[in-house]
Amino acid sequence: MAQEAKRRLGGYSGGMKQRVGIAQALLNDPKLLIVDEPTVGLDPEERIRFRNLLANMATGRIIILSTHIVSDVESLASQIAIMSEGKLLQHSPPENLLIEMEKKIWECTVPSRQLPEIQQSHVVSRVFQRSDGMHVRIISNSRPFPDAKMIAPTLEDAYLYYTSVRNGRTRNDR
Repeated sequence: MAQEAKRRLGGYSGGMKQRVGIAQALLNDPKLLIVDEPTVGLDPEERIRFRNLLANMATGRIIILSTHIVSDVESLASQIAIMSEGKLLQHSPPENLLIEMEKKIWECTVPSRQLPEIQQSHVVSRVFQRSDGMHVRIISNSRPFPDAKMIAPTLEDAYLYYTSVRNGRTRNDR
């Protein structure tokens, strides 16, 4: 940032403004730092650079990261709290969340015309269009379709599970 010291703050990129904010927050060497959506609006390269900066600052202090960007959480968190509507739904290390999600994530291939019906009746975390049809990733406590294959969970799956499936809601109920 030293080479940019003479520029006006308004002319800085989003990443530089984020760095200035972190520098301000660190002036008194706090043991607790709370950051809200720190990488929103940053390009992928700047997002990675900023996550690395936060990771380097974590030694000797607690950083509370409030974000909906799962890749930021995966990169930084040693503990994850999943909240919805002001309620704490789950709190554990990321690896424990993934273990709890085993046998709850399924993938199957369906014709594109069936996709709306599946999205109505199941929590769908991802859809990939391929030449053989729609590859649908479904979060469910049981096999949703006879041909569904169990696949490895992600933290995004865990979030959707705790905010939807576990509470008996589908995406359309939210």
